[in-house]
Amino acid sequence: MQRATPDVLYYETGPDNPVTMTVKPGETFEIETQMNRGRDSSEVPEELRDLWNSKRSDASPTDRGNASSGAIWVEGAKPGHVLTVHVEDIQVHGIGYTQYRGSTGAAPGFLGPSGIGPQFKAVPIENGRIIWNDRLSFPVEPMLGVVGVAPRRERRHNGWAGEWGGNFDIQEITAGASVSIPVQVPGALLHVGDMHARQGDGEICGGGGIETGGIATLHVELSDKPQSMTWPRIENDTHIITTAQGKPAEDAFRIALSEMILWLGDDYGMDKGEAFMFLAQCLEARVTQFVNPTYSYVAKVNRKYLV
Repeated sequence: MQRATPDVLYYETGPDNPVTMTVKPGETFEIETQMNRGRDSSEVPEELRDLWNSKRSDASPTDRGNASSGAIWVEGAKPGHVLTVHVEDIQVHGIGYTQYRGSTGAAPGFLGPSGIGPQFKAVPIENGRIIWNDRLSFPVEPMLGVVGVAPRRERRHNGWAGEWGGNFDIQEITAGASVSIPVQVPGALLHVGDMHARQGDGEICGGGGIETGGIATLHVELSDKPQSMTWPRIENDTHIITTAQGKPAEDAFRIALSEMILWLGDDYGMDKGEAFMFLAQCLEARVTQFVNPTYSYVAKVNRKYLV
């Protein structure tokens, strides 16, 4: 099985990123992701330092985040297609961290010394649990923060997300989910990274939920793009999900809502009026991250209502 490794990392996604691996639709492959830099190892508890240093280096760039493994060429992919990335499995490394630099979109710097201040916490990950302290642990609920293709005419650093995917920071992008993204350039140039062991809504600290690295097992397929589809979509066993990124957050909500109305028309035969009234009864929607250059919103419909 092919594996993309952290030997080549991209901190920006663009159509001119050199290809590092080629896959065929239907082929299962692995991507090993790189944990974001975080603090220097000297700030990590001594008992975790060896493990920390085995997964990242103090030589990692301090001014770059969300390292992605890629660019992966998908045979046959071209504009007019949708690339669907099926997440088969995610296995996280045994170390992670979360941090807050002192200001985010959720708690901006103009508040001054708010009583929070910069924070950093490194945590071991053992037996499916994130060890917060000697009294509390969280279950690992791994996700891929970055899943994207190359934008058609521009480069974006991996803090951004848009119609090409990118830095979603959406918890639903996990094992068992499928992410469908309109292809922008020949070969698609898939980029994957920014793995979290778990994340709360809003990603309020800005340093991620529990930033980590690990191995994601994926396969991809190609299909014709529905005429009405502009933004990425997610599916799992229980829901269909539209995504959008924007600022202010209500703009992202409007896009996600509009995309869901169009999806219900394409696949479920609802006209716009019926879809709108239907969603008023069963729509689930929320902001998943509130810290990147644009905020991420999801709109969800439970499959039990799609009869």
